[in-house]
Amino acid sequence: MTYDHSSANIHRADLDREIDTIRNERLIAAGTDQPGLVERARRGTGRVLISAGTALIGRDSASLRTHRA
Repeated sequence: MTYDHSSANIHRADLDREIDTIRNERLIAAGTDQPGLVERARRGTGRVLISAGTALIGRDSASLRTHRA
């Protein structure tokens, strides 16, 4: 029983290391142009506002047009 738990923990640790390696490789390959905290917050706020507007008005684009006299 102890052997099974130990081997499972070792296997889990190996998988965690592999996942971290893949994540690090992807971050390096993507470059250093990662958005900062302010940019992520601005995008998140924009998504929330768009979702709220869609929920209130609906997806009908005609209701968003201005009426000219």
